[in-house]
Amino acid sequence: MLKRSKKAFTPQKSIPMRGDDLLIVMGSGSVGSLFGGLVAATNKEVVLVGRKPHIQEINTKKLRIIGLHQLTVKVQAFDCVESICDFLTKKETFLLFTTKAHQTADAARELKTLLPESIFLVAIQNGLETEKIIKHYFPKNIVLRGVTSIGVCRSGPGVVNYTGKGETFLGFHSQTEKSIAEKLKAIFTDAGLETKLEPNIEGRVFTKTIVNCALNPLTAIYRVKNKEVLLQKPLRALATKLAQEAWAVAKALKIELTVEDPIAYTFDVIRKTGENTNSMLTDILNKQKTEIDFLNGKIVSLGEKLGVDVSTNLEIYNKIKTLEQSFQN
Repeated sequence: MLKRSKKAFTPQKSIPMRGDDLLIVMGSGSVGSLFGGLVAATNKEVVLVGRKPHIQEINTKKLRIIGLHQLTVKVQAFDCVESICDFLTKKETFLLFTTKAHQTADAARELKTLLPESIFLVAIQNGLETEKIIKHYFPKNIVLRGVTSIGVCRSGPGVVNYTGKGETFLGFHSQTEKSIAEKLKAIFTDAGLETKLEPNIEGRVFTKTIVNCALNPLTAIYRVKNKEVLLQKPLRALATKLAQEAWAVAKALKIELTVEDPIAYTFDVIRKTGENTNSMLTDILNKQKTEIDFLNGKIVSLGEKLGVDVSTNLEIYNKIKTLEQSFQN
């Protein structure tokens, strides 16, 4: 959880302005820092909110992006959520939730008393239904859902490694939301982030979730790189079963996926990211909580309500939860 000041907070009077748009990034880990850094490089005003070691390094040495894009950029960065109050004077403000899925509720609670209804909230996260959590805390704000296939990882405090271009999709359900999504798309596109509008954002998110459910927990349980899920027959069979169950849940919900064959698509993604160490394995190696509740956990809860067999997802879910529990003992 991010730091909150214990003393009365007084907004500063003089704030540097760079245009009419403001982008606040809540949860400035790898994805949030990449988005924020690339947008800041276009002379848009950006505020990062994240954890202290990363933020301190950014404030001391600027934010460094390495890999596909070599960039060192000065970004306003804070580890105290109240600090964003200084900046909430812009005509149009977008706040990105790029926290881990399980951190969404805590982040929303911290922001609840700080944000006006005019701010546009955008969830660019893994997993299902994080936007519903945000909407619960901000019922009067416009909340958009997004999803990205960009490859990025932290290389240490203040440094993110941009490993794969990918695409970012922004969803909408009304003409008003579409207009807002178009404005954010323009900001991202100007920053070199390939971005598209997606009227079927539920299908887009569910399609990615199927891949994550089939891949992430297996690499975390067996401590292997992505490619091993293809190379080892038992893991490939497990991944197939996990994806089939998640696909069956999507069918029961009448969600139209964005690929015809999510099993083949899953293996294609694994093939393309074979050398990667995915985020759930990284979390387990660091003895941190994973996003399993919003991936296989959601598939299990939805499947059980719908009468769909999700037994393999339940088995894998329980194994990850056992690992998480062991870290607390």
